[in-house]
Amino acid sequence: MGKALDDFVHSEKWWRTNIPSEIILSENGVSDSLRLLKERKGRPFFILDKALVGQEKFKPFLEAEPDFLFLFDATASEPRTSDVDALVKLVKDKNLNPDVIVGVGGGGAMDLAKATGICLKNPKTAAEYQGWGFDMLSGVDVWVVPTLIGTGAELTPIAVLRGPQKKLGINTSLVAAKIAFIDPQLSEKAKKFNRFFTMMDCFYHHYEITMSKTSAPDAILDAQDGLTLSRSVLSRDLSEYSLEVAVTSARASILGGSSTIGGRVGASHAISYGLSNAAPRLPHSVAVTISMLGLEDLYSGGGYEETLKYLDVNGLPVPKARDYDISASHIDGLVKTALGMDKLWLSHFGEGWEKTVTSSFLRGVYTKIVEA
Repeated sequence: MGKALDDFVHSEKWWRTNIPSEIILSENGVSDSLRLLKERKGRPFFILDKALVGQEKFKPFLEAEPDFLFLFDATASEPRTSDVDALVKLVKDKNLNPDVIVGVGGGGAMDLAKATGICLKNPKTAAEYQGWGFDMLSGVDVWVVPTLIGTGAELTPIAVLRGPQKKLGINTSLVAAKIAFIDPQLSEKAKKFNRFFTMMDCFYHHYEITMSKTSAPDAILDAQDGLTLSRSVLSRDLSEYSLEVAVTSARASILGGSSTIGGRVGASHAISYGLSNAAPRLPHSVAVTISMLGLEDLYSGGGYEETLKYLDVNGLPVPKARDYDISASHIDGLVKTALGMDKLWLSHFGEGWEKTVTSSFLRGVYTKIVEA
């Protein structure tokens, strides 16, 4: 085990916000998770990102009984409320009665696992739980094994879903994973595109929370530390996997989870939800990047210029909405979705945000984005 990984595995807590999930810093996340499943649980149901098929280190998960394994194709779409409803129905119809849902993959696979776990124990459809403040029962325990580093989804009390009307999370402390196994080596086979944009999302989480007018002080401090770490990763060419960089990314991702527990992102995420709803194949991290570049007036002197810098360092083209078939014909729907992001606009602008975030303002932003 290299020094960077050894130091990581034996690290003292470096976050301030209270994280309810048990965090296991691991040099072998697959073996550790399977060992603890045997010790603590009897009937796991696995949700794996389909991209992991064929990777030797994930073979033990893929050897699960077929009825207890679901492969999620994150390239087709972010998790949808209909995906959750279908999985809940499948598990119930087959009387599988799992005592833990294990999500293995990127943010999409983990969010699908978290949403399925809680919806198995609650009567309504997933779409009916999108938002905040619902009366819900505790779900089936969820354990996660992230294979992309930076989303923070391994620790957040949010399961983000695309619904029939909106992209919005199931937001409740009950949805958080019980255990997160963090092994920086598990991202080794991920494509550069995925590693880069996942860290861009990590950067945006931290950057927006540091600017937030509604986030808790400890969350802002965690975000400031995470911002330093994510900048150090993105300032270098990520063409080749590096364990040292992966460890730094994992530290930043955990801070992304901790800062999100007590904090809230802002404008670029609010704009991104409209884009994601319009284009199922548009990754969340790319949607936020496009949004940041469409909000130069809000983020000039900071996130706007940094985004261009990191794309340049990594030799990547500036992503465009038209790359994902988003056009002027979508603008009415984009505006409608973004107007519903009250808490994110409040986070960015504070009280009275409605005076700035009008239909006209949003139409101007999205017009700039689709014409770029």
